Amino acid sequence: MFHFIPWNFSISMSLETFQSVNVPLSVVSILMDIFFVFCMLSQVPEQQRKKQPLNVLLGSLVGCNTALHFFTFLFVLSDFIDSLSESDSHVFYYFTAQCLLFTMRASVTSCLWLNVFYYCQIVPAQHPFLILLKRKIRHFVYAALILDKFFFLGEFIVHIASYVISQHSSYTSCYNSTDKIDNVIDNALRTDIWLRLVFFLLSLCVMLASGCATISYLQKHIKSMQTSCRSSPYLRSQMRVTITGMVQTLLYLLCSVWLVLDDFAYYVTNADFDKKAYIICTVLSLYSFGTNINLGVGQTVFREQVILIWQKLKLYMDSWIKLT
Repeated sequence: MFHFIPWNFSISMSLETFQSVNVPLSVVSILMDIFFVFCMLSQVPEQQRKKQPLNVLLGSLVGCNTALHFFTFLFVLSDFIDSLSESDSHVFYYFTAQCLLFTMRASVTSCLWLNVFYYCQIVPAQHPFLILLKRKIRHFVYAALILDKFFFLGEFIVHIASYVISQHSSYTSCYNSTDKIDNVIDNALRTDIWLRLVFFLLSLCVMLASGCATISYLQKHIKSMQTSCRSSPYLRSQMRVTITGMVQTLLYLLCSVWLVLDDFAYYVTNADFDKKAYIICTVLSLYSFGTNINLGVGQTVFREQVILIWQKLKLYMDSWIKLT
């Protein structure tokens, strides 16, 4: 492991705080994900075909969030068992943390292309590339969702392999072999850090650009409709999904900044920074929970189902009151 800056400080979270925050978040988020799946499955096949690739993006996002909170539960459960037995399972911590990071990064691609999809649906395309993007949006989305899984899987394998190799090399007595292995690990991790930083900046720029361009277009469109004294529910829906897209971009910015700081502290300094990965797991859980709130507010298919359930419940309550 490479350390260049002698920066001695400690940042950590207690096990009790970690459990009290993440368990309720995970329970509520998984229940929301189950409801989202029910909403998408309740659509008739014709609606599903018409709303592609939107349903694929939503399904990918909901699936990643469910997996993230499932791994969070495993993390909490294993840590609780280890605390009772007074053992220390660094391997499981590291593996689960990498699984959490993998699912979070995979969900980012879905969020990014959700912003781009709504941009293509709302803003008229003028540039040749944007025209091609709008015409072939399904192909772009499907290709991105497949390629990003291979990219993040490669990162996952690099980190797991580097951890296993570093643990193995710490027990070997061949110093020359150990030095060579450490150099390979350092080079792989440096490359991975730079690739993730490029991905973070590129994703953030695309999300900001698509969101700002959509808001700018809708503001002009709203002004023109106000002068003609017209109002459109469809326009309000477009504005809502655009605003939730910008909120999602802010969530991604805050989460990614923390991930970058975590990488910096872990790889570049010798600081005791979140040794048991409690804080980074909490940050990812909060990001996923915020993503679920955004989905519930911004997506029509989920809001309509909530309204329908509320109407049915109200009718049932009214009939029950009349009978009593």
